[in-house]
Amino acid sequence: MATEKRQRRHSPPAATPGASSSPSNPDAAAVSLSPSPPPDLVPDIACRLTSLEDFFALRASCRAYRALLPPSRAILASQPPLLLVALFPSFSEALFHLPLRRLHRFRLPWGHHLPQSRHTLIYAHGFLVTATTASAQYPPRLLLLHLFSGEQLRFPKVPAPFTRVILSDDLAAVLFLPGRPTIQHCHPGDALWRVTCADAPHVFHDMLFVDGTLYALLGLRLAAVELLDSSLELSFLGEELDDESRPAGDRFTLGECDGEVLLISEDQSEMIVFRVFRWVSGEGKWVLINSLGGRTLFLGFHGFAACVGPDFPGIRGDCIYAVGPRLGEWHEYSLADGTYDVRYAEYPGAAPLNNNSPVRPPVWVFPSLC
Repeated sequence: MATEKRQRRHSPPAATPGASSSPSNPDAAAVSLSPSPPPDLVPDIACRLTSLEDFFALRASCRAYRALLPPSRAILASQPPLLLVALFPSFSEALFHLPLRRLHRFRLPWGHHLPQSRHTLIYAHGFLVTATTASAQYPPRLLLLHLFSGEQLRFPKVPAPFTRVILSDDLAAVLFLPGRPTIQHCHPGDALWRVTCADAPHVFHDMLFVDGTLYALLGLRLAAVELLDSSLELSFLGEELDDESRPAGDRFTLGECDGEVLLISEDQSEMIVFRVFRWVSGEGKWVLINSLGGRTLFLGFHGFAACVGPDFPGIRGDCIYAVGPRLGEWHEYSLADGTYDVRYAEYPGAAPLNNNSPVRPPVWVFPSLC
């Protein structure tokens, strides 16, 4: 991996409130600048915080705390999922805290772009993935921004159209169009994207990395995918499905929970119903499940987002949270009892509830998975 492509940025240390540039009493100044509580307790306190504002306030209170609190999964373990939302009419972005129902405002490096020129696609491995809008003269480009460290990764121009982006653990990006046989993939530092195609009649309906393996959904068959420089190899994990073994539903998305591959179906025939199927490798088929062990699945505008939990305050376990068609809307479906609720992110600058604009759709953000 070419590390020279990475740019690391760090915000300056916060000034200590009330500190004078030339204190008249050095002993009093030393006492006022000493951290409280003791530094050895700070990480334990931080991992119990459930608001990013509280985390950053604690981190900025003194230099010693800042050094003790690098953003990590352990430190941010109790931070609940957030929703990246657009503020109208500027189309700047902010994070909406679902349990507290309040905004956390921050500055993004692409905030000065016009709404039509760049939009955020997904959040994965601590990075927001944003893409410029394609035109006849300018192919789209991807920028990965680590939300907490400020690290940036820039990818080269994308040669073919795409709507879906997924990231591997080593931040390789895979792009595809559902219903097409083409895959584009690129590692940080590569000069060009590699473009490969599946043999006819195979087309990809969804793809997902699970524990380092790239899985693909072709129809309703599951396959492991190996990406090579100029080709790809498909290893189907089951036989063609007959009518009896076909999972019920209209729309299908790959997911994962605790390292297991899932198939999530959505049925909108009368009322919206979600079903979750687990891949049973020994039987080579999808099996319907009604429990996630208290965990919660999140579906974004562009497919599966993450599995979190259990026991996040304000987040329902054994439930699916799915971004809705309107800006700032999400749906909550309980696998335990089949109840279904529509929620809205209400905040100053929120879009009208009837706004279906695809410009900068909401994106799930998971501080605990950074």
